[in-house]
Amino acid sequence: FGSDKRFAPFYSFGLGWNINQEKFMEGIAWLDRLKLRASYAVTGAVNFSAYQALASYEYFTGDRYRYWFGSELMGLANEDLTWQQTDKWNVGLELAFLNNRLRVTADYYRNTTDNLLSEMYLPLANGFSSYTANIGEVRNTGVELSASGFLIRNTEKNIIWSLSASMIHEKNEIVKISDALTKSNEAQNDEGVNPSKPYTRFEEGQSTSAIWAVRSLGIDPTTGNEMFLDRNGEKTYVWNINDQVVCGESNPKFQGNFGFNAEYKGISLNCSFSYKLGGDYYNQTLVDRVENVDIQYNVDRRVFTGTWKESGDVTFFKKITDTPTTTRPTDRFVERQNELSLASLNLSYDFRHLNITKYVERLKLSFYMTDVFRVSSVKTERGLEYPFARTYSLGLQATF
Repeated sequence: FGSDKRFAPFYSFGLGWNINQEKFMEGIAWLDRLKLRASYAVTGAVNFSAYQALASYEYFTGDRYRYWFGSELMGLANEDLTWQQTDKWNVGLELAFLNNRLRVTADYYRNTTDNLLSEMYLPLANGFSSYTANIGEVRNTGVELSASGFLIRNTEKNIIWSLSASMIHEKNEIVKISDALTKSNEAQNDEGVNPSKPYTRFEEGQSTSAIWAVRSLGIDPTTGNEMFLDRNGEKTYVWNINDQVVCGESNPKFQGNFGFNAEYKGISLNCSFSYKLGGDYYNQTLVDRVENVDIQYNVDRRVFTGTWKESGDVTFFKKITDTPTTTRPTDRFVERQNELSLASLNLSYDFRHLNITKYVERLKLSFYMTDVFRVSSVKTERGLEYPFARTYSLGLQATF
């Protein structure tokens, strides 16, 4: 960090109350645990570059001028760069019932990150594409719930059936942005940048995961061109970056996991599901594969079946011309995303129930699979932003 900002204090403390151990809780046999807890901590960023605040140089050793080597500036200095600090508040409740057959945990948290570290992008004329700076303050608040329990727990007959589930509801808000970030936002608008997809924009009072786009009135049946609403609510046929508003929130309202584990006489099955509810998604697949295409090459069939062709057509997609046009960020492609997936499946059989210990001490056959299936309200190509893979694994474990 900067020469005057190299050190920062970090600390934490917590307090818990095991209410079920108090005298006034005696006699409640069905309650195994009732704990109320709270904590506070100040943490700092640790995944930073060692030289992000320093002006460092690299020598040219492969060439020289009059017996002298040259040097190159590798990064811009930032003497004012200071630690990113996060104030973390947490209040939680832990419950256990019926001889620990059912467990429930609930947490409410509020994290405020000050002096947020980020890369500030610069015009290439400066000689560098970016530098590290403190850009502002972000607050995250949320609720986490988790529950687990045994529907069947008969260890003598080796019959076990347990369920578990979790849910997270989180909201983030930009509380304050730096003057440098404010100027960066203004520069993006003043330069008349026309992006082909939504970009991250930071404004006070908004979410860091908000989707910024121009509001759309759909495709004009007469001309086949898209109609927009400007910031003043007036109809226009011209897309303008300054007319962008928040048109969605990519962070889901609820997300989490649930699953079960079942065992019966050596056969074991474990399934883990994940879900997302209530978030928004900008379907770039529709933009790139239908509207931003060059008809001289292979195209999506919807170019022929779903686009505007003549006056009077009521369509979702605009007209396609011989000269490729670019569809700018518009809320026409913002879709509500609800998703369910079977993230992993594990099936195994333990041969110890066949009384084969005469030959081996233990023999176990297992099959493991990830990304088994996925059901989503949004149809889009996967792996464009982050790679994914469906994997299979077959294993045999033997102990002699």
